[in-house]
Amino acid sequence: MLPWVAGRILPSLTSPFRRAKIIQMVKFSVAGLRGVVGEDLKIGDFVGLSQAFARFMEAKEVLLARDARESGAEIHRAVQIGLMDAGVKVLDTGMVTTPTAVFGTRAFDADAGLVITASHNPADQNGLKFLQPGRFLLPARSEEFINFVKDKGPVSGGLNGGYERVNALDRHLAVLLELFGKDSKEPRLRVGLDPVNGAAGPEARMLLEELGCEVHAVNFEPNGRFGRGSEPVSENLQGLRSLVKEKGLDVGFAFDPDGDRLAFVDERGRAPGEEYTVPLSARWALERRKGDIVVNLSTSRLIEQVAEEAGVAVHRTPVGEAHVVDRLLEIEGCCGGEGNGGFILPRVNATRDGLLAMAVLVQLKRKHGSLAEMVDALPTYHRHKEKFEMEWSERLAEMVSSFFPSARKDTRDGLWLSEEDFWLHLRPSNTEPVVRLILEADSRERADNIFEEVKRVCVG
Repeated sequence: MLPWVAGRILPSLTSPFRRAKIIQMVKFSVAGLRGVVGEDLKIGDFVGLSQAFARFMEAKEVLLARDARESGAEIHRAVQIGLMDAGVKVLDTGMVTTPTAVFGTRAFDADAGLVITASHNPADQNGLKFLQPGRFLLPARSEEFINFVKDKGPVSGGLNGGYERVNALDRHLAVLLELFGKDSKEPRLRVGLDPVNGAAGPEARMLLEELGCEVHAVNFEPNGRFGRGSEPVSENLQGLRSLVKEKGLDVGFAFDPDGDRLAFVDERGRAPGEEYTVPLSARWALERRKGDIVVNLSTSRLIEQVAEEAGVAVHRTPVGEAHVVDRLLEIEGCCGGEGNGGFILPRVNATRDGLLAMAVLVQLKRKHGSLAEMVDALPTYHRHKEKFEMEWSERLAEMVSSFFPSARKDTRDGLWLSEEDFWLHLRPSNTEPVVRLILEADSRERADNIFEEVKRVCVG
């Protein structure tokens, strides 16, 4: 039950001690914040955080959205009342994907936006993504807001805000259909869909059907009880792979719970990995407009091949879509994204947009006939992705760096090392209390050897 006091939910962040504890306990970064509901984060924390955000942004209207998690409805009610109590008009767009919410902040001229989601984190977690119009908070603004929460508590305006129900999904789909719906809907594609019981299911089905596709789904019901691992990585897509193979489908699409990441299963039933979404989508985008590409330090070198073919440059940023978008807009780049399946086309939506990426891949399938052949035409790299439950330290970075004295080094986001036949990225996660390792090498033996060396340093 919600903790009501005099008709309002009691915000928990009135205490400086509680504010400091929130900053310490949960992952609070350019990706927003998230934690275990009822343990790391209390319902009252969401009230206080929403009030603090409205005050920080000096907002009069805030777009509010949530994903499908079971805790979402209660938190949605708390955030709504927190915003209204701060004197804000709430533009409530209900359960939608994060890219639809980001698009909605611009479509409805909101001063800011809040999305209740823990993205790809487990189902017992939830959190908030903080938006300025049309995008995530700028990295510098995100740091300012974190410091604002540390220093100042929520301020009640006496529930004198307003409320309006809005439909961001209709606006988002209209733009996507304007871009993609004019193209031929033939041949009619038979498509598999796995939205992991998250917010993307209804939106993706609507878009696919408008694009002339026949949809077959698994893990469809948006109830927040994830029917597989929440990330759309290859090992979590066995159900979608089986669906594609058993029904002889043309392609399968898989999302994370809030719909900003997309992976696919090709017509052979293979799940090549979420790393392939951005390079294939970028190839489509570069056929329409030449311009440089921006990705993060953890993104596969596959994008280098696409950029080289098009005669454009690749720029790399720290992990976090806010960093990628910031650089994309700064250089007026064509497109970009992150290797976790997040494609960004800023002229449509300045955020990772799984629906957009799905529509792109539908077009590529129709035009080229085989996504499998497009995958096979790209270089073959061997990867390891691992996370270690440990604290980040500069000593850790120094020890790993010492193994590769001739490597190029980048320390903007943990430790990034690169030689001709491999690269690795070791960094503290923005979203979990872990250290992440991603490495890619030209050969399996090289990848395995590097992984074992780094693993020994991390876990002993």
